[in-house]
Amino acid sequence: MNIERMRIMGSIYTGLFAITNDNLCFLPPSISEKEENMISEILQVKTVKTNIYSSPLLAVFAKMNNKYAYIPSFASQKEIETIEKEIKVKILKTQQAIGNLIELNDNTAIVSKILDEKIVEELKNTGLEILITNIGKSEVTGSSIVTTNKGFLVNPYANKEEIKEISEILKIKGGSSTANSGDYLIRNSVLANSKGMILGEQTTPFEINKIEEALE
Repeated sequence: MNIERMRIMGSIYTGLFAITNDNLCFLPPSISEKEENMISEILQVKTVKTNIYSSPLLAVFAKMNNKYAYIPSFASQKEIETIEKEIKVKILKTQQAIGNLIELNDNTAIVSKILDEKIVEELKNTGLEILITNIGKSEVTGSSIVTTNKGFLVNPYANKEEIKEISEILKIKGGSSTANSGDYLIRNSVLANSKGMILGEQTTPFEINKIEEALE
């Protein structure tokens, strides 16, 4: 698995600025060409530039697997059209920042207990199995877990029962760690697919080993 530590747009919170699957990564238009090329090379993906809700914080508002991009209804028509050119779009009718509340791979969505029930049903309608849970006492489930089709990483406050439940529904193994020298909302600091991972620049060697073990 390819691994790189870096900043994106000057920030160590690399996971906030992109959504990716195994073939495609959406990035904000303001990202530098050097950063875009690094992300494309490490994750082995095509990169496309767009904001969501006029914001570069794509992962706060949207999620993506290899089948769909899940976009909130408050995204602009231009943003939706840009994404639709590359992948099927499922528009979720919500005012919630769904990226903070949902994490998913091709088969399963792990969602917060505070996610609107109608959004849970819309996710089910796209063929996803659903686990409704908080992780490590945090309601921002989407920020507390990173999952690919190969592994998952949860925040270090997740207990054994939570990790077991997540592993059973995802049908893959995983682990726990912080990133960026102690950030427990690990989705904010980790951008990953089945081929590689981009970690915040301040992620320590100890954290890298635990993250790599979980996601591989």
